[in-house]
Amino acid sequence: MASVEVKLFATLRREAGEKGYATEASDLGEVLRELALRYSPGFREQLKKATVLVNGRNAVLLKGKRTRLKDGDVVSLFPPMAGG
Repeated sequence: MASVEVKLFATLRREAGEKGYATEASDLGEVLRELALRYSPGFREQLKKATVLVNGRNAVLLKGKRTRLKDGDVVSLFPPMAGG
C-alpha cells in the first residue's frame, strides 16, 4: 500500500483543525472523497474551489482526479485566493 501525505494550508487547515494526515489512497479522486467525508460542511465548500497540488504540480495540469498516487507522494491543498 502507498503512503501518501495530505497537507492542508491556511483556512483549510483551520477548518479541519489539523495540518493534514497520511492516506493509502491510490488516486487523487480517492483523496478528495476522503476529505469530503472527513471534515465539516464548511471544509467541503472550500474544497470545491481549492487548488490541489501533487508533488508541487497543479493537479489540473496532470490528470485531475484520475492522477495516480504512489508511495511518498504529497498532496497539498490551498484555499482559493482573493486578490485585488
